Amino acid sequence: MDNRIKKAQIISRIAIWTSVGIVLAGIERFIPTPLPWIKLGLANGAALIVLYSHGLVPALIVNLLRVTAIGLIFGTWSNPAFLLSFSGAAVAVLVMGSTKFIFGKWVGPIGVSAIGAWTHMFFQFLLASILIVRHQSLMFLAGPSLIAAILSGLIIGWIANEILDRLPEKILLR
Repeated sequence: MDNRIKKAQIISRIAIWTSVGIVLAGIERFIPTPLPWIKLGLANGAALIVLYSHGLVPALIVNLLRVTAIGLIFGTWSNPAFLLSFSGAAVAVLVMGSTKFIFGKWVGPIGVSAIGAWTHMFFQFLLASILIVRHQSLMFLAGPSLIAAILSGLIIGWIANEILDRLPEKILLR
């Protein structure tokens, strides 16, 4: 296959999965949660699928484009929530990619997703305690949120794993 065609296919897949992530994140904003900062993380499933089908850089692009688009659509791009979301999404994908690369023989998409969800939540709490609250006390609230993140990461990882198993190779371009 011509290299230009392959690149075009990858770019189109990145656009499709970014769109899927944007739609899922938009839908998720209307799902009630017990605490305002806890979400199921449906949109992260798109980045996880891209991580397993195309690699780290495309997954990072998908997640960061998705967070940026949601910030622009819902008007949060200029407030601290955007900074927390953007940086959490970046660090989570980097940790997921590292986990997959280093421990891929032992940890599959479900475990990688749980680690990524925990990382995303932890990094957001850490950044908020340093830049916004400027006190460690915020980290005492992190416990229940981190447990919720692991649980949601397991669910999203399972869903992404099912999608990876069922979508044809032609669509995933693996």
